[in-house]
Amino acid sequence: MAELVTTDTPAAAPAEGAPPIPGDVAELIRARVGERPAPLVERLFRSSLVLDRPPDRDPSDGAEAAGLPGADAAPVGQLGGLPALPAGTAWPEAGGRPMQLLAQLDCAALATAFRSTGPGTGGWPLPAEGLLLFFHDEWLSDFTGRGCRVLHVPAGAPPRPAPVVERGAPAVPAVPVRAAWALSAPSYQDRELERLFPDDFLVAFDLAQDLAERLPRPEVRLLGWCDTDTGRPEGHRPLLQIGSGALAVDWGECVNVSFWISEEDFAAGRLDQVRHGFEVA
Repeated sequence: MAELVTTDTPAAAPAEGAPPIPGDVAELIRARVGERPAPLVERLFRSSLVLDRPPDRDPSDGAEAAGLPGADAAPVGQLGGLPALPAGTAWPEAGGRPMQLLAQLDCAALATAFRSTGPGTGGWPLPAEGLLLFFHDEWLSDFTGRGCRVLHVPAGAPPRPAPVVERGAPAVPAVPVRAAWALSAPSYQDRELERLFPDDFLVAFDLAQDLAERLPRPEVRLLGWCDTDTGRPEGHRPLLQIGSGALAVDWGECVNVSFWISEEDFAAGRLDQVRHGFEVA
């Protein structure tokens, strides 16, 4: 089960309604499903943040158009590294072993990126202050979804050295990341889309394939829909998903790790019941 260390700042309420749909995406939807079902599809879209390392690429290479943060995007934290755990907060464990820190994200910086790089609609649905720390069991030994923790802690604590363990250190090399708002669409594996077309599954499948080709599918996404073939826990949505290519890690045959939150907990701003997900190639 996930653990929560609260700050004095409560989580904001989730945004209501769907984000605006670009004209070319709206046309694609109507061409695939017709005029009447199109608004129902559009209501399923979600806002998300794409996380990426500071760009070392040519600004003219179209990265921002592809949904990646631009050169002027502000840092929002890091993947890996050592966590800033407050005094008295235990390092999360799984099976008696310390978990790996996969991400340490600044809530205020995330909220700013969400509002400043997006379409200017909807509210930031996560805490607006402090840090979000994402830990997981690198052994992937628990298939019940309990192999992760998400902590919301005050900012300002010094980095905590990783505990010594028998099989290597749990620390992942730190990778600074920036963030940019991005539209996120459901997959044919998401029941919300499938239920719109109960008599013809191929409509949902073809539409999802079209949208996947048009919208960014990043290595790291906060919020939004799941970009991978990971199993979807009933009644949950992805909170954070990280592909193995985004980190200098060896997860064996595991190609991505994800953190899932129930719709009820997401609406209430509770992060203490987040579930672990992962996909094996």
